Amino acid sequence: MQVEQAIQQAEAIFRFTQEVDRRFSECGISSTAELLQIYGEMRRALERLTLPELEWASQEATRLQRLLSDMCGELEHLSALKAAFEVRH
Repeated sequence: MQVEQAIQQAEAIFRFTQEVDRRFSECGISSTAELLQIYGEMRRALERLTLPELEWASQEATRLQRLLSDMCGELEHLSALKAAFEVRH
């Protein structure tokens, strides 16, 4: 009986790993080995960046976002003003 249970458990694990590989392949990853390789590459790439660098870039992006938002508001006001002047003529 224990042998039969062990075989059933092994088959269940095998089916599960096949399902995992199928799901990974839907995302363009061929196997768990490839996923682990990608993970290692990502860790090595992130090790080349420092937290202060990332924080600086994030702050700069936030400043740029605010600047562009302000600029967008000004352009909307100019557009409304132009439209108002054109209606009068």
